[in-house]
Amino acid sequence: MRRMGRRILSAALAFALCLTWAMPMKTEAKVPEVRHTPDWTKTSAVWQVSDGVTAYIKDGVLYFEGNGVIPDYTNDNLADRPWHTSIFGTVVVGAGITDIGTRAFAEFKNLRYFFIPSTTFVSNSTVFHKIDSKPVIRIQGSEETTRMIGEKIPYTSLDSWAAVAQSTSYNTVYIVDNGTVKTYFRQKTYPNIERVFSADNPDIDQPTRLTESDGEKLPPYQSPLRFAPGYEVPGQAVTTKMIQPGVEYLNVIAYYLNHVYPGYSYGNSYSNMVTTGDKIYEEFSEPRKYQLQIPARLQSPGREFKVIQLVDGQPAVLEDMDDSDTTITFMSARGTFSYSIIYK
Repeated sequence: MRRMGRRILSAALAFALCLTWAMPMKTEAKVPEVRHTPDWTKTSAVWQVSDGVTAYIKDGVLYFEGNGVIPDYTNDNLADRPWHTSIFGTVVVGAGITDIGTRAFAEFKNLRYFFIPSTTFVSNSTVFHKIDSKPVIRIQGSEETTRMIGEKIPYTSLDSWAAVAQSTSYNTVYIVDNGTVKTYFRQKTYPNIERVFSADNPDIDQPTRLTESDGEKLPPYQSPLRFAPGYEVPGQAVTTKMIQPGVEYLNVIAYYLNHVYPGYSYGNSYSNMVTTGDKIYEEFSEPRKYQLQIPARLQSPGREFKVIQLVDGQPAVLEDMDDSDTTITFMSARGTFSYSIIYK
């Protein structure tokens, strides 16, 4: 019986071995690489945002702490933001945060309130793309951080906020420490930045009222640029606004100051548009003569000016054609353009 059992077991093992060899070899399929969005809300209590910067959420508030930057994000990597799947209505940025990168808070439709130091730079208006339609930005402090563009153009943290303010929703409310900061911040652009309030405003805890208010009335806007006498055309309006340009624009101006006109300094930057009703004039068939009223702070006897005009990133130097200490006269065939004035 034992010999019979061993024979049966040996036969079974041989049969199983034959089946193994008869089966085709199974190869491991190559799985395409898939990018998964991490669920940060479940896996992290404190997120490492960049070198030296951490973030966390508590009671619906997103906090940033440490020393360093909130990095840039693009439409292609928004899901890399640690807070991408989180829900919050307020952002609080700590005093050590130097920069807020592109699209850092974009597309958070419930996000309305920001508490940000006056020393923090903001990249551009994409930071707040598609958030609440009536955001409230509380700029805390009165100091500015200054960086040099090239060797001669100072660019401050409040300049960067003014650049955002001139291009964002009319419903955005800015709250600053006091009336001195309010006046200073407003006058970063012309027309002046609207809806800026000081923290002692009685409606400070009622943002809806602030949104519905213009605050203190601003003086009527008058374009500092016009067509020179003899070049006016009935119905055509010249509208020049003093702007806070971005860093890329200022890099172009800095090149001229550093390498072409080393004896000159930076004055102001502007955007210009010529219109008749809804019609916008990009350019004219013949050059037109313009006359700019020099800002009072830049007027000085004997001072020489030049205009650097930019169209689609291409610069052109326009010479001052008058001897006045209060105006700059120049020729251009463009109706729509940006420009900066430099002086020595």
